[in-house]
Amino acid sequence: MRIATAVRGPLMIPRDDGVVEYHKDGLLVGDHDGVLLYAGPAEGFDWPPDSPSPRRAAGVMLPPLLDIHTHVPQHPIRGRFIEGVPDDAPQGKLLAGLHRNVFPAELRCVDESYAIAVVDAFVADTLSHGVVGGASYMTTSPLAARVALERMPDAWSVGLVLMNQNCPPEIHTDDERVDDMLIELADRFGSRVIVTDRFAVAVDSALRRRQSALAARLGLRTQTHLNEQPHEKRFIEEELYPDHDSYTHVYHQDGLLDHRCIVAHCIYMHGHEWQLLAETGSVIAHCPTSNALLGSGRMDLDEVKRRGLPYALATDVGASPTVSMLAEMRRFLQVHDGFSSWATACEALVRSTVAPAALLDLRSRLGELTPGRPMSFIEVEPLRPAAGATAEHAVRSLLPDDPDRPATNVRRVTLRGETVSLRATDDA
Repeated sequence: MRIATAVRGPLMIPRDDGVVEYHKDGLLVGDHDGVLLYAGPAEGFDWPPDSPSPRRAAGVMLPPLLDIHTHVPQHPIRGRFIEGVPDDAPQGKLLAGLHRNVFPAELRCVDESYAIAVVDAFVADTLSHGVVGGASYMTTSPLAARVALERMPDAWSVGLVLMNQNCPPEIHTDDERVDDMLIELADRFGSRVIVTDRFAVAVDSALRRRQSALAARLGLRTQTHLNEQPHEKRFIEEELYPDHDSYTHVYHQDGLLDHRCIVAHCIYMHGHEWQLLAETGSVIAHCPTSNALLGSGRMDLDEVKRRGLPYALATDVGASPTVSMLAEMRRFLQVHDGFSSWATACEALVRSTVAPAALLDLRSRLGELTPGRPMSFIEVEPLRPAAGATAEHAVRSLLPDDPDRPATNVRRVTLRGETVSLRATDDA
């Protein structure tokens, strides 16, 4: 055993069964190839002769964080999704905010230099918060999607957004060229490309069915939004698709759910809609901050757990004011407090690390800290003393009191044994 790197300090190892293994005095050991040799209690490791002394961790060590649903072009307007939108907007805050703030921001990404600046700022911000990958939306511009795929780390998947109705004409999908554009992106970037249906308000069935068939042909997964607000649901079910059983049924009939679809929100669900998600193996992106700040409501966490539906936490920037998954974990605890016994800090950690790693096919390099896998982890400084000695107490000590503000206590990010982000301890 040839040791290149060793780091000693508090260690959390979330497991896919929901358990978080916590070692107050833990140790991570890696070789010269950036592969983990050991992850566990420090006292349980047998040091080979002439091994380097371990570095003291800058906080609690845990796997890097992942965000399964976010919008890169909305990063410049994060937290301002509904700015200037009245509470009594006739079409609801979601649709009003899209037209007033989001669509104009996304339209700017047709300019390549602007798109590059937005993507680079997003990557720097997420990395500084220990978020190293996930699933993201770009815009209807193939140029913008290409920029994102080129410049974002390969643990990020990116969607070329589909929209051909109920949105400004200048950001409509190029219906004649979209198939060729998607094929071109998939040929170059493979499964990092996601077939991205904005939502049933903005995409008609003809385009959705064609793109779903293309997803099958190219072996790509899909993503969309579902049942986020009552106005949205009524518009889809009563005006746009009155012949369908439900909002979810629209997606099911058009084939969108047949490709391990990531569906964000899932708040206003009927029983048969949950069943369709279960039958198709769809994945839920749970966005508690977005749901709270847009006044959307609360996802039924108990129903999700009862049905065994796969889910992970997500920021949904720009509805969220921060890319911080630690802040998202805090919001998860707040919105479900008193409503679900599943709202624990350990559950939040699992749904921000090992669960999304599995759902995004990243388990071979992210998620659990297991010997034989890459030595990738983050170090998070506690914001307060832990109230006890359990993993639950330790996770809670890392979470900010105010989930509307970035949590700046991720001190170091290490990927494959190399430090890729380092934040000074006096950074505010």
